Amino acid sequence: MKIVKRFAPVLLLLCLPVFVLQAGEKTTVTPYGYVKLDAIYETGAGSHGNYVLWAKDPGNSDGIFYLTARQTRLGIKLKGISFGKFNVTGRVEVDFHASGVPENKAYNFMRHAFLKASNGSFSIIAGQTSDIISPLFPSTLNYTVAWGSGNIGYRRPQLSFRQDWKTGKNIFTLQAGIMRTITADYDGDGINDGIASGMPTFQGRIGAKFGLGANASLQLGFSAHYGESKGLVNYTTDSINVDFLLAFAKFKIVAEYFQGKNLGAFLGGIVQNINTITNREIEAKGYFVNAQAALSPKLSFSFGYGMDDPDDATLLAGMRAKNTTLFGNFVVKLSPSLKIGLEISNWITDYFNTAQQKSLRFQNSWIFTF
Repeated sequence: MKIVKRFAPVLLLLCLPVFVLQAGEKTTVTPYGYVKLDAIYETGAGSHGNYVLWAKDPGNSDGIFYLTARQTRLGIKLKGISFGKFNVTGRVEVDFHASGVPENKAYNFMRHAFLKASNGSFSIIAGQTSDIISPLFPSTLNYTVAWGSGNIGYRRPQLSFRQDWKTGKNIFTLQAGIMRTITADYDGDGINDGIASGMPTFQGRIGAKFGLGANASLQLGFSAHYGESKGLVNYTTDSINVDFLLAFAKFKIVAEYFQGKNLGAFLGGIVQNINTITNREIEAKGYFVNAQAALSPKLSFSFGYGMDDPDDATLLAGMRAKNTTLFGNFVVKLSPSLKIGLEISNWITDYFNTAQQKSLRFQNSWIFTF
C-alpha cells in the first residue's frame, strides 16, 4: 500500500492521456522526456553527490564516484482545448531526485504542473512552474545549472500573466505574478512562516528582445521579487535581477546578475536564508556568464563561470561565504535521440572563518530523448 501511495503521481501521469482523450476530440496529449545516466568522479565531496551546489569537504583522498539515473525525466504536454480566442495548454513533468530514499529506489519528484491560457500575445499560467525572475540558465550536464553559484530562480506554485507587444522584429514583454512563499517554520509553532504572513510573494519582469538581422537577437530583462514571512521574528525576501542573452545562428552568450536577501528558496546566497542567531536575513549578490556554441548538428560546446557571494556581515562562523564554479562541457549527438556528453567543473567554496573547500568534478552523461 505504501508503494502504491508513493507512486500514485506517476501512475496518474501515465493514465492521464486516457482520461483527457475522452474529454474531447480536439485535445492532444504528447509525451516527452529523456532517460539519463550520469557517471561522476570528484576529487572532493560535493554538496549532494549526484549533483553539486557547493564543495562540502575534502572527501576521500582516492576520490568519490557516483552512478545515477535520477535525472531521468517524464512529462506530458496537453494541447487543443480553446475558448474564445484563447487556447489552453498544460504540462506535467517529474524526475526522480526526491531526497531521503535509496539510490536504486528513487521516488518521483514534481517539477512542473500547470495550465496556460493564451491568445498569442497575452497568457495566464496557473500551477507550478519556473519563477518569473532570472529566467535564463547555463547549459550544464550538472543537474543544478549553476544554482548556488550565480544563478537564481527555481519553481513554485503561482498565478501569473505575460503580455507581449511585437513591433517589427522586436518584442517587448511584461510579466507579473503571485507565488507561494516558500520558507521554514522558524518559530516552531507548527505553521510555516511563509503562509503565516497572509500574503503571497510577488514577482515581476520587464524585458525586450531585439532582432539584429538574420538569425541574431539580443534579449534584455530586469526582474524583481518581494515576499514576507511572519513568526516570532518577521523576515522579508527580495531581489533585483538582470538577464542578458545575445544569440546568433550557432553561438550564444547567456548571463545574469542578482542582488538581494533571504534567497535560499530561490537558490541564491549559496542556498542560505537566515542567520537565526542575529535574526538577520543573509544578503548576497552574484552572477553567471555562459558561452554556448553549436559547431555542427552533432557537436555542441558550453563554457561558463558563476559566483555567489553572501555578505560576510550577515554570516556566522562555518556558514558558506563565497562559491564559484568554472565549467566546460561538450555533447555529441550520435543519433536524433541519443547523445553523450562530458563535463568538467571546478568548485571552490569559502566558509566564514573556516577552511576553504574544493572539488574537481568529471561527469559523463548518456541521454536518450523522446
